[in-house]
Amino acid sequence: MRPKLDPKWTEYFRQNGYPGARGLSTGMEGAVYSLVENKLVAKVWLSRSLSELQTLKKFYDALMDAAGRITTPYIQELKEIDGTPISIERYLTGSPLQIHLDENSEHANQAAVDAVIDVLDFLRTLPPCAEFGQLAVLNEQVSPWKEANSWSGALGQTIERCMRRYGHQLANVVPNLDRIEAAVRDFLKTRDGIPMSLVHGDLCGANIMVDETGQPLSVFDFGFLSTVGDAAFDASISSAIFNMYGPYAREVDNEITEAMVRALGYPKEVLMAYRAAYSLLTSNAYSPAGTDGHFRWCVAMLRREDVRASLDL
Repeated sequence: MRPKLDPKWTEYFRQNGYPGARGLSTGMEGAVYSLVENKLVAKVWLSRSLSELQTLKKFYDALMDAAGRITTPYIQELKEIDGTPISIERYLTGSPLQIHLDENSEHANQAAVDAVIDVLDFLRTLPPCAEFGQLAVLNEQVSPWKEANSWSGALGQTIERCMRRYGHQLANVVPNLDRIEAAVRDFLKTRDGIPMSLVHGDLCGANIMVDETGQPLSVFDFGFLSTVGDAAFDASISSAIFNMYGPYAREVDNEITEAMVRALGYPKEVLMAYRAAYSLLTSNAYSPAGTDGHFRWCVAMLRREDVRASLDL
């Protein structure tokens, strides 16, 4: 359940140098408050510690140094008030790409697809650095690279830990899950020679800001699956989650996947194989009991013939 905007934080910010403070929005990790109109925001975090946010700040500092034409988040200050971590960040201009999307449309919005592809192309130009590989992913406590020296090791060990925690739930509804997991591990080894870059891991319409023409201005909300990795993994996820639950989700998925193949040059079977990896990783990311729509979506993805065929199953 998403948290509610709390008037006590609005009042706190107003009493501490920001008389125009007001609530903006809430998300799974906390709430956002405007401090200085179109210039500065505060995020009140519910699911991250101050230590985790300090690592995130270093990540964003490195990202800002590497980024160019697309703006990324910048944490100006971190503090902790009564045990609650707060970050003071620059405001990212534009409007969320998500508001330009119609989940019930039979076809993908081409301008929106172009915006996502543009951001993906931008991210894959960012060479890996130490800070990009330091974030923990999902509900883990350490970076997937902490004890790994390869992409297949980093992602494969994370999948193994996820399967130890939740695999029995998937196994009840996904035939031959053990074979899928083994095939994903074999597939990942074939990608170890690919140049690594920054992977966002959750690049959807809600995490891209665009101008009035639909051109991307900024990308944000790194951290869910953000790490150093194969850029094709990002492309696979982005095409899969563009429209997850609409009545024409599969048709839109097919359109966007083909667009990714044409624009970015990734083989379709690679994108499909990464769908299986993503589903193993995130099936229980939002519901440990596996009772939500995302779990069911992951189950359906693991049962898809084209996904299984990409793994030679």
